[in-house]
This record gives sequence, structure tokens and C-alpha cells, in this order.
Amino acid sequence: MSLRLRNEQKNYMDVGTFATPNYAYINEGFTDFSESKNSVEYARTYIGDKSERTNVTGYAPSVSYACDVYDEDPVVQAVVEITDKEMLGSDTERDIVQYNTFDEETAGSGIYKAIKRRWAVIPDSKAGGVGTDALIYTGAMKAVGAIIEGSFDISSKTFTED
Repeated sequence: MSLRLRNEQKNYMDVGTFATPNYAYINEGFTDFSESKNSVEYARTYIGDKSERTNVTGYAPSVSYACDVYDEDPVVQAVVEITDKEMLGSDTERDIVQYNTFDEETAGSGIYKAIKRRWAVIPDSKAGGVGTDALIYTGAMKAVGAIIEGSFDISSKTFTED
């Protein structure tokens, strides 16, 4: 039995265009990238039951983020652009691919079982911190549709749907 570490899960954001995807590693500057599933529940108590029954009927996933601003990081710059330009609608949406480094399809191949999902970037704040601290942007990303299962090739940074 092995304890898995946070750095074994990798996330890549598409910072390219719909026609030409360009996946960039979400790492530099990010101090928070926590996913909440936000399960949707259906609960009821039948007349002959003493306690409630609950089923999961859906999900409303979200990711909370916080990032220090680095000029050269394409993911941070995508968040900065969405925030500073107060973008709306589909202009705020980005695809994110997620995989675990322990889910390599074939040892040594550099191709991992992965999921892709579209997310809307929803800015919250930008702050300079206290004194001479870094400029920090915070917010959430909320799911725009279901996950797509597939594989991610880390050398070519391409996602292939199953």
C-alpha cells in the first residue's frame, strides 16, 4: 500500500485555440488548485423507514485556485487576462487535462490515463498582499459539462479521447 502525494497528480490547461490546442502545465505560481465535487443529492424517507435514504443524482464540480502572478507562465497569464479584461461567457472557458503519474498506460511510454473537462474561470479577487508580498489572483473554476476519458501524451502534450 502506497501513500500517493499531491505532486503525483498533474493538471494541464489548454492556453491555445480551439483549432490548435496548446496544453501548459498548471504549477508555477499556483498555491491552491483544490477540486470539490459538490455532489447533488436526492434524499427522502419512505413511510416504513426510520431513517433517510440518500442517492447522488449529479455533480457540480468546482476548483478553487490561488496563484502568484508570473509574467512568463501561460496558465497564470490566461487567468490574469480573464480577470483583468472582465471576460464573459465562453471567453472564460478553458479545457483542463488531469492525470496521475502512477497511471501510465505502458511503463516508460509517457502516456497516461487522463480525463479532460471544460471549466469556466470565475475570478474572485486580486491582491497585492501585505507589504512586499506577491500579486495574487484567486477564484474558482466551475465545470462546463462532463468529463471526457482518454489519454495524455506528456511529450507531445496531446489528449486523445477514448
